[in-house]
Amino acid sequence: MTPMDFSKLNEMLIDATEKSLEENFKEGEIILLKALEDFPENYLPYYNLGVLYIKSGKPDKAIPFLLKAEILKKDDCDIYIETAFALQQCGKKEKAHEYYDKALAHADSSHLKAVIYNNIGSLFFEENDFLKAKEYFKKALSEEEYVLARENLVLVNTYIDIIS
Repeated sequence: MTPMDFSKLNEMLIDATEKSLEENFKEGEIILLKALEDFPENYLPYYNLGVLYIKSGKPDKAIPFLLKAEILKKDDCDIYIETAFALQQCGKKEKAHEYYDKALAHADSSHLKAVIYNNIGSLFFEENDFLKAKEYFKKALSEEEYVLARENLVLVNTYIDIIS
């Protein structure tokens, strides 16, 4: 990729991200589809389109783009996290667990590990395995003081108290 190509791709990704932040998902999608057309061998348009679909409430549309991003860029923790989350949102819980495990294997910071452990805890919570959920929320907090994990731990403890 030439510096000019990189600059063009970067500009497209920034524009699409701005549209997404404004919740103008359709315009963001148009920009990213053009980026796919112009840069079909770069993982970033696929990844960003997957994230856009998740944020716009279309996780089923996100999965094929995230899987393509994974093919183009192996062993990327962020791709694994987003793929796991999309699978979780689509009710494909077993596959979501697999992708969270892949993400953990490639997480290179305490923050990423905290996010992943929290998401795994949420997945177990959805499966009504409250003790496993609690275990993972605690793991998230052992990595980092992650506010969402603390809130989820309070919630799961409430559920455990109710069913006990």
